[in-house]
Amino acid sequence: MTHVKIADAFSKLVGFCTGYGGKYNPGRPNLRIESMSTQLDEVRQSFEVVKNAQANLNNQVNKRKQKYDQLSRLASSILRALEASGAATEKKDHARQFAHQMMGKAPKNRAPIPSDAAQPEKKTQANLQLAYVSKADSFSKLVKAVSTEPLYVVNEPDLSPQGLTTVVTELELLNQQVDEARKIWRNTLIARNEVLYSKPVSLYNTALAVKKYVRAIYGHDSAQYAQIKALRFFKLTR
Repeated sequence: MTHVKIADAFSKLVGFCTGYGGKYNPGRPNLRIESMSTQLDEVRQSFEVVKNAQANLNNQVNKRKQKYDQLSRLASSILRALEASGAATEKKDHARQFAHQMMGKAPKNRAPIPSDAAQPEKKTQANLQLAYVSKADSFSKLVKAVSTEPLYVVNEPDLSPQGLTTVVTELELLNQQVDEARKIWRNTLIARNEVLYSKPVSLYNTALAVKKYVRAIYGHDSAQYAQIKALRFFKLTR
């Protein structure tokens, strides 16, 4: 059962009740055909809002990934340019450390973890977001390292301290945009679930009340109640 199927079942419920004609005349306003149709429109609109928010989130995530996928090559170019500059060994070691942190590489002198003891980290949205934030932070430190090296002088704009600082700003902005898009998407899910299940006059509550009303006025063994008895409504909050 999905949210869409629940809305579809409610649509069928509205159709059956409409077909009953004038005898279907509940006293509660939210059980009337016009009110039920309005509820159904509201739910369908909430689905569209969720879809749009999800599409925007996907676009922001993909845009960020494309930018971050370029960092490893850029970091390698920075290290080569730094090595060619004649900078001190200590400066090059620090820069290489930041680059390796960004790429997720372990130091060469670190003992490997036995395969039977390694515990793969479960990839969650929070972990992925932290991974991108960490990459941006490590890249920022790499840029700071070369920007404070007097011997690091390049003619290529994309490798210059100014160009690299622009990249740092772009990385931070991309993370913020993904955060904002995810927040908006989650809020649309909350709003959808409210009109479906949580509000006092929700689609779910209305559907159960309508089924009881039809059973009351037509009877348990009636053809009218048989039509709607098979329609199932559940609360799906995830």
